[in-house]
This record gives sequence, structure tokens and C-alpha cells, in this order.
Amino acid sequence: MYKYRDNLRLFLFWGVICAVANILCTFASAFESDQGYWVGWIKKLMEEGFAGFDGNYPPLYVFWLWVVAQVYSLFDIAVDKNLFLKFTCLWPVFFAHLFLVDWVCRLLGKFNYPDWKKHLMVGFAALNPALLLNGPIWGQVDLFPSVIAVMAIYCINRPRLIFLASMFYVLALLTKFQMIAFLPVFGGLFIRHWKTSWKGLPLAVLALVLVLLPFAVGGNLQGMLTRAYVQTTSQYAYATFNAANIWILLAGNVSPDNVPIWEVSEYGLGFLLKPVHLGKILFVIVSILVLVKSVLCRNIRTAFALCTLNALAFFMLLPQMHERYLLYAVPMALCWLVWDMQRGGILCLAVTAVAAVNINLLNTFRGDYVWKMDAYAGCIALLVGILLVLCPRRLEKLVHKVSSLRLPAFVPYGVLLLILTVVSGFLAFQSRPIAAPKGDGYMLVTDLPMESSVQRFRSPRINQSVDGHLLTVDNRVYINGIGTHAPSTITYTLPEEADSLFLGVGIDGECHENGQATFIVKLDGDVVWRRSRVRGAQKPYFASISVQEANVLELRTDPEGSDHCDHTDWLNAYVKLR
Repeated sequence: MYKYRDNLRLFLFWGVICAVANILCTFASAFESDQGYWVGWIKKLMEEGFAGFDGNYPPLYVFWLWVVAQVYSLFDIAVDKNLFLKFTCLWPVFFAHLFLVDWVCRLLGKFNYPDWKKHLMVGFAALNPALLLNGPIWGQVDLFPSVIAVMAIYCINRPRLIFLASMFYVLALLTKFQMIAFLPVFGGLFIRHWKTSWKGLPLAVLALVLVLLPFAVGGNLQGMLTRAYVQTTSQYAYATFNAANIWILLAGNVSPDNVPIWEVSEYGLGFLLKPVHLGKILFVIVSILVLVKSVLCRNIRTAFALCTLNALAFFMLLPQMHERYLLYAVPMALCWLVWDMQRGGILCLAVTAVAAVNINLLNTFRGDYVWKMDAYAGCIALLVGILLVLCPRRLEKLVHKVSSLRLPAFVPYGVLLLILTVVSGFLAFQSRPIAAPKGDGYMLVTDLPMESSVQRFRSPRINQSVDGHLLTVDNRVYINGIGTHAPSTITYTLPEEADSLFLGVGIDGECHENGQATFIVKLDGDVVWRRSRVRGAQKPYFASISVQEANVLELRTDPEGSDHCDHTDWLNAYVKLR
């Protein structure tokens, strides 16, 4: 396509950077509640397949969740909110972002931009803050359908590829219902090119049938479509749900969408001033204008500009909008940027900034791993600085040799696949649950007679964290143990033949880097073991304690400072018998 070979090095350079950036950003803390949905849906797919899937997500991405469910089943991995879950669920997003960078490089082959402008545009696509915050950092998949929609808009403007356009748009809708934001543009272009665009309808119908077939066979088609495309439209009856749009200014965040703005009476014309009605009216007006302009559209530059505009209006005007949904405008704006750097660049920067700030308000780039990555980045910067200052000629020769290598275009995809395979494999191994020893001569502490338990917040849980999740410390799952919240005290009666006590302690992973507590073990009222300053996101501490001739075992946790998120876990605690 065009002069792609001339831009191959550009993609090789920024493609690898994009792949690495996505992997590193995934180590940041995800949005907890959304990960909870993935956990529930994957468990359903593991147990009942497509027939029992009860989520409110469109079907195409559910296929990937089914693949993830098979991986969990194959390797006997406990499904819980952790890094392995985040990495495996986001594979489509990683490759979608990389493909977007590849696509921008291909589009640039049509233009004779100077090298610095090419690097600027491709670099902005590869390291776009909105895309990184939404996907690898937050843990959302909005980029995946957006890239499919980009292909639909491109193909319907190309006579030789127009037969693929309808299929791509149907697949985008089957991945995310919000892709309806591009319907006025796609519909207008379809009408403009009606003599050839209709030829893609059989392929679109085939794609629709193939995607829906597993749900139809399982008798779950109607339920899935209702949950994904009907019930979700009224799930959040607010003027805006954390979205920085017009309703933040007129009604306020998380305000009811059926109350007229400016305290106008709801009778008469006040009925039209309810956000639920006024927002839809305003968006329909913009969409009609965009539709008319799309029918008259003569070039692909205008098509991507109209997509950007309508996606922006979709976010800014409609009620019940979420904080992430401006993201859909970003890939379209990046494509517009290639065709019109001046005008497209202004709106591309604007939608990226607004989307990134809005997402960052809810889920910032944070987490214990971020500290480590920043430290590694500082070390690399120091090494590069030493090479630049002390031996610049050798570094120049090395860069020249690397840049002169002739590498195929799939190298960035290969690098991403290799990194994902290695990281996912390591996390899969790390996520396999660890159990306490069983059999004669061993007894779990949780099987001992409990004399008493005192806990200020909630109650101790057996084999679960205090919030009801799997016991997880440092991304390792422990099958046996006790989940408590400091301060807490639990006492057990030890058997006469007790010889040694083995246990681990840590702050549960559901607290991320939060929480700090002291763990204390007492025998017959005397302190025999203590571990202070146990913090969130740390590795667990383990102990082996002699309990011969002891009668009463007391497990105690005390907060250090505030008791916020002091979710203290006693891990795989067991007694070895004589």
C-alpha cells in the first residue's frame, strides 16, 4: 500500500516502542469493579459456555473471554482479580494498538512529510496517553472495536475494498454497541457508494451469523442480545456518569437524567429540558447534519473528520455517558491527522487531552509495579547518558548498524507476541494456587477448634480474604488460610500432639499498595513471633514456630497508623504433628 516500504523502519521503531509501552502500562493498578465483571464472566464461560453467559457485553469480545476461560481451565488457574487476568483479557487491545500504529505508517506512505513530522505523528499514535490510560492501565477494551470501525470507514472509501466495509462495521457493533456513534458517517458513505457498497452485505450477514451462532445453539441468543443492546442503554439513569461533558456543567455529575435543568418545572416545555430528552435531541441534530455531509463526502479525509466530530458529539451531548467513551474519537482523529495535520492535529490533540484527563480522574497511573518500572527507566536513562557522554562514537556506530538491518514488517507483532507469551506464562505459573500440605501428620489451623474471634470490621473468613476473594498476596493465590482485617484476634486450641506451626502473612492483593499492619503469634498468652511493617504489594513473610507443650494459639493483627485497607491474611497456616 502506497510507499509503505519507505516507512517500514518507522513502524519497526515505533511499533516496538508501542508494544513495550503497552506491556509496561499493564502492570499499573486496574479499575477494580470492572475486573470483577471479567472474573464473573470467565467463570460462567468455564462452567456453562456460551449457553450460560449472563454478561451484558456484546458477543465478539466474549469469544476472546471464552479463549481466556479455556486457558484458566487448561492450567488449573484460580480466576481472580490479578495481573494474569488483566494481561490475558487485554491481548486484543495490545494488538489493536499495534495495528493502529502500523496503519498510520501505511497511510503516511501517501504523503511526502518530512521525517520529523512522520515520527511526531506515529509517536503520538504509539504513546497516545488516552489509549494507554484506557487500555493497558485501566483494563478496558474500547480500542479494539474502534480500530475495526476505522477499517470500515477506510474500506467504504476504497472501491477495491468496499466489499469488506459492511463486514467490518458489523463486527465493530458486535464488539461494542457504542460504535453506533459512527453510523451517520458509515450510513452516509454507504448511500453515496450504493452501487457497489451493497455487494458487501452478504459478507456482513455471514459474519453476523457466525458470531451469533454459538449463542443461538446454546439457546442464549435473545438473552445475550437483550442484555448487551437493550438493558445497557438504561443501566445508568444519570445525566452523566463521570463523563466530563455538557451535563457536568448543566446538571452535575451523577445527577438524575429525568430532572429538568435550571430547576425548570417538568411540565410543558420543561419536559424537553430533561437531560434524557434534550441530550438525545441535540445529538440527533448533529448526527443528521453529519449524515448529510457524509452523503456528499468526496474524500476519505472528510470521512475521518466527520467520524471524529460525531464521536465527540456522542460523548459531549448524550446523557448516561461514561468517562471513557470519548476514546472512540481518538483513533479516527489520528487517521484524520495523517490527511490534514493542521486541522486534524488541533482536534486530535483536544480529544486526546480531554479523554486522557477524564480517564485519569477515575484510574490514575499508579501501583507498586509503577515504582519499579520508573526505577528501571531511571537506570536505563543513566546507562544511555553514560554512553552518550563517554563514548558517543561507539553508540552512533551501534545505532547505525541496528538501523541498517533489513527486518520484516511483522517484527513488532512478533516482539509483542513474544513478550506477551513470556509474561503471561510467568504470571500463569505464579497464579497457580498454593495449598498447605495434607495427609497424616498435618492439620490445618482452620480445622482446629476456634475458641474466640474478635474483629472490628466484618468477620474473619476461612480460605478467603475479608472482602470474599481468593487469598492473594504478591499475585500468588493461597488456597488455605484466614482473611482478617486489623485489628483482629483469633484463638485456637492446639492438639496435644502438635509439634510445629507453619504459616505465611501478608496484606491481601485487593488492597494493592495500601495497608500496613503488624502480625503477632502468641502461645498461651506469650508472644513467640512478630512481624511489623507488613505493607500492601509486598511479598509474604513465612514463619516456622515450635508449639510443643502449648495449649492455646492466638493469631493477632494490629494496624500501624490508619486501619484503612488493612486486609491481613494468614496464609496456608498448618500444624505439623509429632
